[in-house]
Amino acid sequence: MTAQNPTHYTILGLSPSILDGSQDHPTLLKKAYRRALLRHHPDKNPSSPSPPDPCHAHPDSKTGPGVYTVDQIATAFAVLSSPGRRAEYDARLRQLQALTRPAGPKFQTGVENVDLDDLAFDEETERWYRSCRCGNDRGYLFGEDDLVEVEDEGALLVGCQDCSLWLRVHFSVVDDTADPAVIGEIIERS
Repeated sequence: MTAQNPTHYTILGLSPSILDGSQDHPTLLKKAYRRALLRHHPDKNPSSPSPPDPCHAHPDSKTGPGVYTVDQIATAFAVLSSPGRRAEYDARLRQLQALTRPAGPKFQTGVENVDLDDLAFDEETERWYRSCRCGNDRGYLFGEDDLVEVEDEGALLVGCQDCSLWLRVHFSVVDDTADPAVIGEIIERS
């Protein structure tokens, strides 16, 4: 979405991968909801010159740059809390992003490039993870299903669960069903 029309994830300061990777996403949503209410409260936000009139606030309007209304925050929480409504919302977001996506590669600040082999793997949860500079020991967390979604691209973009930093994980898909003789021949040529 745009700065004039932020996503529910932006309003709550979350990313879809954070919710998908969380085993306790209702608690994560509640924390994000409370944090957004405190962060964007008109009495606590000095960037808002005057508090908005709650009786006349339009739910899609912003009170200032990066400041969201209580209605926007409540709507974002309600949609993302309901699995059905969230699935519909995510589908609409994907459609909109496909229509507005630029053709070339996109530059992003705060993105670190790593190889999948450099990340730790948790056998119990079957998820890869890496600590982030913000202090979260498992700030970057993703599973094989995330890799399968982007296997044609060979890179997965993962957001930190607690901050705005990103990790681009590069990987290649190995075909386990290949003939060992063919693999040996390829290796000999290299």
